[in-house]
Amino acid sequence: MEDQGNSDDIATVFISSALHDEICDLAARSWPEECCGLLIASNQSPAHIRRIVPARNIVTEPRKTFEIDPQTLIDTYRAVRGRDEAVVGCFHSHPNGNVLPSTTDRARADVHGFLWLIIATDQSGVLQSGMYRAQHQSPAQINGGETIRYFRRCQVIQSATA
Repeated sequence: MEDQGNSDDIATVFISSALHDEICDLAARSWPEECCGLLIASNQSPAHIRRIVPARNIVTEPRKTFEIDPQTLIDTYRAVRGRDEAVVGCFHSHPNGNVLPSTTDRARADVHGFLWLIIATDQSGVLQSGMYRAQHQSPAQINGGETIRYFRRCQVIQSATA
């Protein structure tokens, strides 16, 4: 995955109510397993989610974690290049009802500035959602030499159109 350039500026993310509902429906239908996919925006407006690409969760234990199908990643990255778009983030569900990024999420947050939309679900359906931006603190900024990864919560504005 490539760096998203000015993604540090993304504190507010815009997504249409229809897209958000589509992701929530996918998460509810996938319970008790995790669903996953990609968030796509235009290069000119990386904070405005334009569309999503649902993906197959290929892990052997989909009730505990997710991994986006590599072919979906390849196909999507190729497609966005020709459309003046960018993959700006991913979405997945937490069937344990927790909307906060997990330790596994943090460990996998390889791209600084990448957005992570998490949908918390349980047997009753969708409980809540949260949008986070992966943050990296480089070794030059801290002692010890190891990059520290964490998430910053984003404000999400849902509208009729993103």
